[in-house]
Amino acid sequence: MRRRLVCALALTTSLLTAVGAPSASAGSAVAASCAPGQVCFWTEPGFAGAPAATFELSGANVEQCVSLPNGVDALSFANRMDRYVTMYQSRECATEGDFSTYPGEGVFVPDVPFTVRAFQIWEKP
Repeated sequence: MRRRLVCALALTTSLLTAVGAPSASAGSAVAASCAPGQVCFWTEPGFAGAPAATFELSGANVEQCVSLPNGVDALSFANRMDRYVTMYQSRECATEGDFSTYPGEGVFVPDVPFTVRAFQIWEKP
């Protein structure tokens, strides 16, 4: 019985280590392509390629609906601002479609549960 428990713990530890390593390197790569103070959007899940659109507070007013450029429908994003950001399925930030609010300072979402077409930045909590 004790031997089975030790084997199970060893297997669990090795699986967790193997699963954790790729996400750490993926997060580092995303952080390198999305600067602090930016919100970055990718058109493919998993942060594939370079960001298709990036925004900073200097170009997007707080509490204003900001539509992504035409042709950019985001399937992954990173929020490296120190503010909460709400992502919308609608280009007009309508609440009839899907929307979710994410905290700031390093939120990386590799597979958004809906296509993001607009966002709003909020005042610091």
